Amino acid sequence: MLGLHGMVDAPPVAASTDPTVTDVLGDQLPGRETIQSLKRTLSVPSAATRWRGLTPFGRDLFRGADQKFSAIEDGPVGPDYVLGPGDNLSLFVSGLSDTSLVLTLDRDGQVFLPRVGSTYLWGLTFANAEGLIKARIATVLRNARVQVSMGRLRAIDVFVLGSVARPGKYTLTGLSTAFNALVAAGGPDSLGSLRDIRVLRANREVARLDLYRFLLDGDRSNDERLQAGDVVFVGLVLSQMGIQGAVVRPGVYEGGGPLSLGSLLAMAGGPSPFADLSRVNVERVDANGGFRLQDLPLDHGHGINPDSLMLSSYDLVTVLPLHERVRNVVTLDGFVRHPGEYELTPGLKLSQLLAPSRLLPEAALEQAELRRIDPSTFRVEVHSFSVRGVWSGKDDLELQAMDAITVFSSARFPRAVSLEGEVVRPGTYTAGQGERLSAVLRRAGGITANGYLPAAVFVRRSAAEQGRAFLREFVQRRRLELAEQQARLAQSGDSTAANEVVRAQEQLTAQMESQTDTGRVVLDLDEGGRWVNTARDPVLEDGDRLIVPLRPATVTVLGSVMNPGTLMARKNGSFQDYIKLAGGLSHDADVGRSYVLRANGEAVGKGHAGRIEPGDAIVVASRPPNPGNLGRSVTGSARFLMEMATAAALVMAATR
Repeated sequence: MLGLHGMVDAPPVAASTDPTVTDVLGDQLPGRETIQSLKRTLSVPSAATRWRGLTPFGRDLFRGADQKFSAIEDGPVGPDYVLGPGDNLSLFVSGLSDTSLVLTLDRDGQVFLPRVGSTYLWGLTFANAEGLIKARIATVLRNARVQVSMGRLRAIDVFVLGSVARPGKYTLTGLSTAFNALVAAGGPDSLGSLRDIRVLRANREVARLDLYRFLLDGDRSNDERLQAGDVVFVGLVLSQMGIQGAVVRPGVYEGGGPLSLGSLLAMAGGPSPFADLSRVNVERVDANGGFRLQDLPLDHGHGINPDSLMLSSYDLVTVLPLHERVRNVVTLDGFVRHPGEYELTPGLKLSQLLAPSRLLPEAALEQAELRRIDPSTFRVEVHSFSVRGVWSGKDDLELQAMDAITVFSSARFPRAVSLEGEVVRPGTYTAGQGERLSAVLRRAGGITANGYLPAAVFVRRSAAEQGRAFLREFVQRRRLELAEQQARLAQSGDSTAANEVVRAQEQLTAQMESQTDTGRVVLDLDEGGRWVNTARDPVLEDGDRLIVPLRPATVTVLGSVMNPGTLMARKNGSFQDYIKLAGGLSHDADVGRSYVLRANGEAVGKGHAGRIEPGDAIVVASRPPNPGNLGRSVTGSARFLMEMATAAALVMAATR
């Protein structure tokens, strides 16, 4: 058996765990229970750590209890109320003349009755005192009606001592009980008992209060009413037992005497419906040092009797939960009337589960799927089958545990198309099979007088997926090209140009990666309607969007010009006109490789651009790098790529 020194020399299990892996897997990390058990074995136990986060039962009763459970001063007094010095009685006598008196018990416990004399009432209940007063008055006044009621109650001084939060002397009303005095003192402290609360009167115990009877059953029959000079004493907790796991009310419970496992389970509300009573753990302090664990079966009368197992102080009981999966089920989903889990009865076949009454009218009778889990390898096998074939007996398989059947639909649902921007009636429209954009736009009333159809943006989901893939590939290629140019510059000793390339590379990458390809598809839509019902009129898909912008009034010039920016559009303005307005070409401009980015997203070479329309963007390319001036050329190339990314952002901005 290894000693402590041998265990310390072993590799630390917890420290070798990768914190990143631990954060991701959390409680699913293999070996978690082993690590926690090892920590508990090597740690020094204490009262605070013993219960592993369990809360002591009943301690929260005294949080704010002085407002909730204070004694009532002006409430009705019962016939069992015991009178004492300081109590007031209201006396009303009616006969030949009506008389009203207020009688106060003096320090000797007497009251003075006119024409009768002093009457001793100390120690009598209110009912007995009322009878005595009526009898004494009847001796001097015949046929008189006498009424006695309780007036102001006396104040009594009592002491609350022992293991309480605020021990000391407290002034209470004559209706106060031991529980009221305990509330005034803040209740038992962390060492105080809830089951050993004694009321001492003249050095003699007159009552013992067990708060568990009140907490568990609502019984306050043993709550003694106090008298002046009484002492409420709270003893120490003598034994505690914890219970956790699959019980209704886990916690730490106090044993008022010998406590059995059955009694502890009853105080905890009993096992929950998910408790596995075939194995209950009892961890207790070993007389020889350390702790000892016992596994006890309690299920169905085959294990031990829980009432016969007596617990010891600081025992910790764990009722383990069920971890068995429900295996006698099959799952049916898809286009069926009642999807969900079904009981797997012996011999259940597909034809019984897929009865015609269970299918929806649009269910596809030629397309269904069976997913089956191999119990040895846990691999999922998928089998396609025909529901008609199952009904005919061809594919009627016998189902196994955890099978899942999906019935697909034969219905073709309408496509949803969104029209936005300068449309007469913008909104979401349904498009039938093979319906084109012009038909849906006609149903929406066409475009407004301020709309510009040639610059309309058409967005498609499938195109967005392709665009994202192309964008990633483009950014990767540009990174590699700039990295190669940076290496050549570093070898040539041009550190300034190399640093410029690094900055350009970072800016280009950030700019391009921050742009999300919205899936724009370039359309050639003219204002005259010549595109309607032609190859330029797209057949709509589900999720398509058309955004019609306002008629633009600007032209953007980017790239190798002296003053790139946005210019007001000129009527019949040409490529050269806008280059002049931008300050002319820069020294590294390559006019032959320049192009025009149309408002509809189409890129056209300079030679085929013709007239520049409002909303277009002119992009002037830079000359490629040459060995004689590599640093300047690389910088210009990086700047061109940045400006090209900006042009693409301008085109896609219409979809935002």
